[in-house]
Amino acid sequence: MDSVTRHLTQVKSSLETSIHNLYANIEHKVPENIDLALKSYAHALANTSKDEALSDLASLKITPATVTISLTTVAMVFFLNKLFKSSSSGSKPAPTKKKKKKLTKTQKANKEIQAVLDFVEETYVPQIEEFFEKYSTISPENREYKFKYFEEMLLKELMKLDGIDTAGNDVLRENRKKVIKFIQSYQKKLDQFKSENP
Repeated sequence: MDSVTRHLTQVKSSLETSIHNLYANIEHKVPENIDLALKSYAHALANTSKDEALSDLASLKITPATVTISLTTVAMVFFLNKLFKSSSSGSKPAPTKKKKKKLTKTQKANKEIQAVLDFVEETYVPQIEEFFEKYSTISPENREYKFKYFEEMLLKELMKLDGIDTAGNDVLRENRKKVIKFIQSYQKKLDQFKSENP
């Protein structure tokens, strides 16, 4: 944050100097009758309401207000572009493309185990809990269908886990075992709930 503040202070001081130099160069080149033109321009600008200015901008009319807004916008965009270009180019080299690292077998297996756990926790666990809560309002045919559905889906996730190669890694094997036990605990809950609620 300090570097941004310092940079803005530098820009402000250089801007003040540039404006002063510009004024000094232009001052003697301005024609004498410019006062009248500037006064009429300023008068037209002062008598333009916000709604009129927006309407004129929308209809692309050239008025003192629209010209002033356009020039101010262009100048601000130019200034901000210069400001951010100079601050970014001076502090950091151009970014180089980073090659994606290939996952090792262990990382890949761990990611797959975690994906199964996340999927079961986010998808089936809330559905099973909701099924338990609303059991009494569900028709007997739908109850049986739901029991079979959850059993099959949990079994499918267990089979996914069984297909993950732990590459002889004890930590991965233990992680997979924990996820298997977690899924099996919900299978047991379903069986127990079914036996208690015929």
